[in-house]
Amino acid sequence: MVAISVAPPIVITLRMLLGRRKAGSPATGYGRRGGTGPKEGRGPPARGRAAASGRQPPDAGVVENEGRVTQQNGNGGSTLSDQVYSAIRQDMLDGKMLPGAKVSLRSLATTYGTSMQPVREAVARLVADDALEVTPARTIQVPLLERAQCDEVWSLRALLEGEAAALFTLRATEPDFDRLQELTRASHHAQFHGTPAEHMRSIHNWAFFVSEHCGSPLLASLIRTMRLRGAPMMARALHAPMVQDPAFLEFTNQIMQEIVLALRTRDGARVRDLRRVDILSYQRYLYSRLGWTLDKTPQTGASSSS
Repeated sequence: MVAISVAPPIVITLRMLLGRRKAGSPATGYGRRGGTGPKEGRGPPARGRAAASGRQPPDAGVVENEGRVTQQNGNGGSTLSDQVYSAIRQDMLDGKMLPGAKVSLRSLATTYGTSMQPVREAVARLVADDALEVTPARTIQVPLLERAQCDEVWSLRALLEGEAAALFTLRATEPDFDRLQELTRASHHAQFHGTPAEHMRSIHNWAFFVSEHCGSPLLASLIRTMRLRGAPMMARALHAPMVQDPAFLEFTNQIMQEIVLALRTRDGARVRDLRRVDILSYQRYLYSRLGWTLDKTPQTGASSSS
Protein backbone atom coordinates (compact mmCIF):
# COMPACT_ATOMS: atom_id res chain seq x y z
CA MET A 1 0.00 0.00 0.00
CA VAL A 2 1.28 3.47 -0.86
CA ALA A 3 0.77 6.02 1.88
CA ILE A 4 0.04 9.52 0.67
CA SER A 5 -0.38 12.38 3.08
CA VAL A 6 -3.00 14.92 2.07
CA ALA A 7 -2.14 18.51 2.77
CA PRO A 8 -4.42 20.39 5.19
CA PRO A 9 -6.98 22.87 3.82
CA ILE A 10 -5.65 26.26 2.85
CA VAL A 11 -7.26 29.68 2.78
CA ILE A 12 -7.72 31.24 -0.65
CA THR A 13 -6.88 34.93 -0.81
CA LEU A 14 -6.98 37.39 -3.68
CA ARG A 15 -3.20 37.55 -3.53
CA MET A 16 -2.99 33.80 -4.09
CA LEU A 17 -5.41 33.81 -7.02
CA LEU A 18 -4.43 37.05 -8.70
CA GLY A 19 -0.93 37.85 -7.47
CA ARG A 20 1.69 38.82 -10.02
CA ARG A 21 5.33 37.73 -9.88
CA LYS A 22 8.19 40.06 -10.54
CA ALA A 23 9.32 39.68 -14.13
CA GLY A 24 12.87 39.42 -15.34
CA SER A 25 13.88 35.82 -14.58
CA PRO A 26 16.41 34.30 -16.98
CA ALA A 27 15.22 32.07 -19.80
CA THR A 28 15.31 28.35 -19.24
CA GLY A 29 15.24 25.55 -21.80
CA TYR A 30 14.88 21.79 -21.54
CA GLY A 31 16.67 18.58 -22.11
CA ARG A 32 14.93 15.33 -23.02
CA ARG A 33 16.08 11.75 -23.18
CA GLY A 34 16.78 10.62 -26.73
CA GLY A 35 17.32 14.11 -28.12
CA THR A 36 13.84 14.43 -29.57
CA GLY A 37 12.56 17.20 -27.33
CA PRO A 38 13.48 20.85 -26.85
CA LYS A 39 17.08 21.33 -25.76
CA GLU A 40 18.58 23.48 -23.03
CA GLY A 41 18.84 27.06 -24.21
CA ARG A 42 17.51 26.33 -27.69
CA GLY A 43 14.32 27.21 -29.49
CA PRO A 44 13.17 27.30 -33.11
CA PRO A 45 15.73 28.17 -35.80
CA ALA A 46 16.79 31.83 -35.76
CA ARG A 47 15.29 33.95 -38.51
CA GLY A 48 16.22 37.14 -40.33
CA ARG A 49 18.76 39.51 -38.81
CA ALA A 50 18.92 37.51 -35.60
CA ALA A 51 20.24 34.54 -37.57
CA ALA A 52 22.77 36.66 -39.43
CA SER A 53 24.13 38.26 -36.25
CA GLY A 54 24.14 35.08 -34.16
CA ARG A 55 21.87 36.66 -31.53
CA GLN A 56 19.22 34.57 -29.85
CA PRO A 57 15.82 35.16 -31.53
CA PRO A 58 13.02 36.60 -29.40
CA ASP A 59 11.07 33.32 -29.43
CA ALA A 60 13.89 31.07 -28.17
CA GLY A 61 12.48 28.35 -25.94
CA VAL A 62 9.23 28.07 -27.89
CA VAL A 63 8.62 24.74 -29.60
CA GLU A 64 7.97 25.24 -33.31
CA ASN A 65 4.42 24.48 -34.41
CA GLU A 66 2.32 24.92 -37.51
CA GLY A 67 -0.76 26.33 -35.80
CA ARG A 68 -3.00 28.59 -37.84
CA VAL A 69 -6.19 30.45 -37.01
CA THR A 70 -8.91 31.47 -39.43
CA GLN A 71 -11.31 34.36 -39.37
CA GLN A 72 -14.90 33.36 -38.57
CA ASN A 73 -17.64 35.09 -40.51
CA GLY A 74 -20.95 36.14 -39.02
CA ASN A 75 -21.90 37.54 -35.66
CA GLY A 76 -22.09 34.16 -33.91
CA GLY A 77 -18.45 33.08 -34.45
CA SER A 78 -15.46 33.79 -32.26
CA THR A 79 -13.22 36.71 -33.13
CA LEU A 80 -9.74 36.29 -34.53
CA SER A 81 -8.36 37.52 -31.21
CA ASP A 82 -10.32 34.81 -29.37
CA GLN A 83 -8.90 32.16 -31.69
CA VAL A 84 -5.32 33.35 -31.23
CA TYR A 85 -5.81 33.44 -27.46
CA SER A 86 -7.15 29.88 -27.47
CA ALA A 87 -4.35 28.65 -29.73
CA ILE A 88 -1.57 30.16 -27.60
CA ARG A 89 -3.22 28.90 -24.42
CA GLN A 90 -3.49 25.36 -25.84
CA ASP A 91 0.18 25.42 -26.86
CA MET A 92 1.08 26.42 -23.32
CA LEU A 93 -1.08 23.66 -21.85
CA ASP A 94 0.65 21.21 -24.21
CA GLY A 95 4.05 22.33 -22.91
CA LYS A 96 5.15 23.98 -26.15
CA MET A 97 6.10 27.28 -24.48
CA LEU A 98 8.80 26.76 -21.91
CA PRO A 99 9.51 28.60 -18.64
CA GLY A 100 11.53 31.74 -19.29
CA ALA A 101 10.94 31.60 -23.05
CA LYS A 102 10.75 34.99 -24.74
CA VAL A 103 8.32 35.64 -27.58
CA SER A 104 7.54 38.57 -29.83
CA LEU A 105 4.25 39.75 -31.26
CA ARG A 106 5.68 39.40 -34.76
CA SER A 107 6.82 35.79 -34.25
CA LEU A 108 3.44 34.85 -32.79
CA ALA A 109 1.63 36.50 -35.71
CA THR A 110 3.79 34.46 -38.11
CA THR A 111 3.21 31.23 -36.17
CA TYR A 112 -0.56 31.59 -36.12
CA GLY A 113 -0.86 33.12 -39.58
CA THR A 114 -2.55 36.37 -38.60
CA SER A 115 -1.90 40.08 -38.22
CA MET A 116 -0.38 41.83 -35.22
CA GLN A 117 -3.55 43.32 -33.72
CA PRO A 118 -5.34 40.08 -32.73
CA VAL A 119 -2.04 38.76 -31.36
CA ARG A 120 -1.58 41.93 -29.31
CA GLU A 121 -5.08 41.55 -27.86
CA ALA A 122 -4.57 37.85 -27.13
CA VAL A 123 -1.23 38.46 -25.40
CA ALA A 124 -2.81 41.18 -23.24
CA ARG A 125 -5.39 38.64 -22.05
CA LEU A 126 -2.71 36.05 -21.33
CA VAL A 127 -0.74 38.60 -19.32
CA ALA A 128 -3.90 39.31 -17.32
CA ASP A 129 -4.16 35.51 -16.74
CA ASP A 130 -0.54 35.49 -15.44
CA ALA A 131 0.25 33.02 -18.23
CA LEU A 132 2.65 35.51 -19.84
CA GLU A 133 4.45 38.50 -18.40
CA VAL A 134 6.05 41.70 -19.67
CA THR A 135 9.53 42.42 -18.30
CA PRO A 136 10.80 45.92 -17.43
CA ALA A 137 12.55 45.83 -20.82
CA ARG A 138 9.10 45.32 -22.44
CA THR A 139 9.93 41.75 -23.45
CA ILE A 140 7.12 39.19 -23.44
CA GLN A 141 8.06 35.94 -21.75
CA VAL A 142 6.68 32.81 -20.12
CA PRO A 143 7.01 33.17 -16.32
CA LEU A 144 9.68 31.08 -14.63
CA LEU A 145 7.90 30.25 -11.40
CA GLU A 146 9.86 30.08 -8.19
CA ARG A 147 9.54 27.02 -5.97
CA ALA A 148 7.17 28.75 -3.52
CA GLN A 149 4.89 29.79 -6.40
CA CYS A 150 4.79 26.22 -7.71
CA ASP A 151 3.85 24.99 -4.23
CA GLU A 152 1.02 27.50 -4.13
CA VAL A 153 -0.31 26.49 -7.55
CA TRP A 154 -0.35 22.80 -6.59
CA SER A 155 -2.03 23.48 -3.24
CA LEU A 156 -4.75 25.50 -4.95
CA ARG A 157 -5.19 22.85 -7.61
CA ALA A 158 -5.68 20.13 -5.00
CA LEU A 159 -8.27 22.24 -3.20
CA LEU A 160 -10.17 23.41 -6.28
CA GLU A 161 -10.09 20.19 -8.28
CA GLY A 162 -11.04 18.10 -5.28
CA GLU A 163 -14.12 20.26 -4.82
CA ALA A 164 -14.95 20.16 -8.54
CA ALA A 165 -14.77 16.36 -8.50
CA ALA A 166 -17.13 16.22 -5.52
CA LEU A 167 -19.62 18.51 -7.29
CA PHE A 168 -19.30 16.44 -10.47
CA THR A 169 -20.38 13.41 -8.43
CA LEU A 170 -23.78 15.02 -7.84
CA ARG A 171 -24.43 15.85 -11.49
CA ALA A 172 -22.72 13.18 -13.60
CA THR A 173 -24.79 10.94 -15.87
CA GLU A 174 -24.00 7.44 -17.13
CA PRO A 175 -22.63 8.86 -20.41
CA ASP A 176 -20.39 11.15 -18.32
CA PHE A 177 -19.01 8.12 -16.44
CA ASP A 178 -18.40 6.33 -19.72
CA ARG A 179 -16.64 9.35 -21.19
CA LEU A 180 -14.43 9.70 -18.10
CA GLN A 181 -13.51 6.02 -18.40
CA GLU A 182 -12.48 6.65 -22.02
CA LEU A 183 -10.37 9.62 -20.96
CA THR A 184 -8.73 7.48 -18.27
CA ARG A 185 -7.72 4.86 -20.84
CA ALA A 186 -6.44 7.60 -23.17
CA SER A 187 -4.38 9.09 -20.35
CA HIS A 188 -2.84 5.70 -19.54
CA HIS A 189 -1.82 5.21 -23.18
CA ALA A 190 -0.39 8.75 -23.51
CA GLN A 191 1.63 8.51 -20.31
CA PHE A 192 3.29 5.25 -21.37
CA HIS A 193 3.50 5.65 -25.14
CA GLY A 194 2.97 9.32 -26.01
CA THR A 195 5.13 12.42 -26.21
CA PRO A 196 5.27 14.86 -23.27
CA ALA A 197 2.75 17.06 -25.12
CA GLU A 198 0.35 14.12 -25.53
CA HIS A 199 0.89 13.16 -21.89
CA MET A 200 0.04 16.68 -20.74
CA ARG A 201 -2.98 17.06 -23.01
CA SER A 202 -4.46 13.74 -21.86
CA ILE A 203 -4.40 14.62 -18.17
CA HIS A 204 -5.63 18.17 -18.83
CA ASN A 205 -8.52 16.74 -20.87
CA TRP A 206 -9.47 14.48 -17.96
CA ALA A 207 -9.39 17.35 -15.45
CA PHE A 208 -11.21 19.81 -17.71
CA PHE A 209 -14.00 17.33 -18.45
CA VAL A 210 -14.68 17.02 -14.72
CA SER A 211 -14.41 20.73 -13.95
CA GLU A 212 -16.51 21.84 -16.92
CA HIS A 213 -19.31 19.43 -15.92
CA CYS A 214 -19.27 20.17 -12.19
CA GLY A 215 -21.94 22.88 -12.42
CA SER A 216 -19.70 25.81 -11.38
CA PRO A 217 -18.35 27.94 -14.25
CA LEU A 218 -16.30 30.00 -11.78
CA LEU A 219 -14.63 26.92 -10.34
CA ALA A 220 -13.92 25.60 -13.84
CA SER A 221 -12.34 28.95 -14.80
CA LEU A 222 -10.11 28.99 -11.72
CA ILE A 223 -8.96 25.43 -12.40
CA ARG A 224 -8.08 26.27 -16.00
CA THR A 225 -6.13 29.33 -14.82
CA MET A 226 -4.13 27.32 -12.26
CA ARG A 227 -3.33 24.61 -14.79
CA LEU A 228 -2.27 27.20 -17.34
CA ARG A 229 0.10 28.82 -14.84
CA GLY A 230 1.66 25.50 -13.90
CA ALA A 231 1.88 23.93 -17.38
CA PRO A 232 5.33 25.28 -18.41
CA MET A 233 6.98 23.94 -15.23
CA MET A 234 5.16 20.64 -15.71
CA ALA A 235 6.62 20.44 -19.22
CA ARG A 236 10.07 21.21 -17.87
CA ALA A 237 9.78 18.27 -15.47
CA LEU A 238 8.49 15.85 -18.13
CA HIS A 239 11.32 16.83 -20.51
CA ALA A 240 13.97 16.24 -17.83
CA PRO A 241 16.60 13.71 -19.00
CA MET A 242 15.41 10.96 -16.67
CA VAL A 243 13.87 7.54 -17.19
CA GLN A 244 10.15 7.20 -16.54
CA ASP A 245 8.82 5.63 -13.37
CA PRO A 246 6.39 2.96 -14.64
CA ALA A 247 5.38 1.97 -11.10
CA PHE A 248 4.24 5.51 -10.32
CA LEU A 249 2.43 5.90 -13.64
CA GLU A 250 0.51 2.68 -12.95
CA PHE A 251 -0.25 3.96 -9.44
CA THR A 252 -1.64 7.30 -10.63
CA ASN A 253 -3.74 5.59 -13.31
CA GLN A 254 -5.11 3.24 -10.66
CA ILE A 255 -6.19 6.27 -8.62
CA MET A 256 -8.00 7.62 -11.68
CA GLN A 257 -9.79 4.28 -12.02
CA GLU A 258 -10.74 4.41 -8.32
CA ILE A 259 -12.15 7.91 -8.82
CA VAL A 260 -14.40 6.64 -11.62
CA LEU A 261 -15.62 3.79 -9.42
CA ALA A 262 -16.32 6.17 -6.52
CA LEU A 263 -18.19 8.48 -8.88
CA ARG A 264 -20.51 5.67 -9.93
CA THR A 265 -21.43 5.09 -6.28
CA ARG A 266 -22.01 8.85 -5.77
CA ASP A 267 -19.47 8.91 -2.93
CA GLY A 268 -18.54 12.59 -3.14
CA ALA A 269 -16.30 12.63 -0.05
CA ARG A 270 -14.22 9.73 -1.34
CA VAL A 271 -14.01 11.28 -4.80
CA ARG A 272 -12.76 14.54 -3.29
CA ASP A 273 -10.08 12.77 -1.25
CA LEU A 274 -8.94 10.57 -4.12
CA ARG A 275 -8.69 13.55 -6.46
CA ARG A 276 -6.52 15.42 -3.98
CA VAL A 277 -4.29 12.36 -3.52
CA ASP A 278 -4.01 12.06 -7.30
CA ILE A 279 -2.89 15.68 -7.68
CA LEU A 280 -0.50 15.77 -4.72
CA SER A 281 1.16 12.48 -5.61
CA TYR A 282 1.67 13.72 -9.18
CA GLN A 283 3.19 16.89 -7.75
CA ARG A 284 5.70 14.74 -5.84
CA TYR A 285 6.52 12.83 -9.04
CA LEU A 286 7.16 16.00 -11.07
CA TYR A 287 9.18 17.59 -8.27
CA SER A 288 11.42 14.53 -8.15
CA ARG A 289 12.13 15.00 -11.86
CA LEU A 290 13.12 18.61 -11.12
CA GLY A 291 15.40 17.53 -8.27
CA TRP A 292 13.06 19.01 -5.67
CA THR A 293 11.74 17.40 -2.52
CA LEU A 294 8.54 17.90 -0.55
CA ASP A 295 10.19 16.99 2.75
CA LYS A 296 11.48 20.50 3.36
CA THR A 297 9.67 23.31 1.62
CA PRO A 298 11.04 26.86 1.54
CA GLN A 299 9.65 29.25 4.11
CA THR A 300 7.65 32.21 2.81
CA GLY A 301 6.49 35.39 4.42
CA ALA A 302 3.07 33.92 5.16
CA SER A 303 2.61 31.37 7.92
CA SER A 304 1.63 27.89 6.78
CA SER A 305 -1.70 26.30 7.58
CA SER A 306 -1.68 23.51 10.13
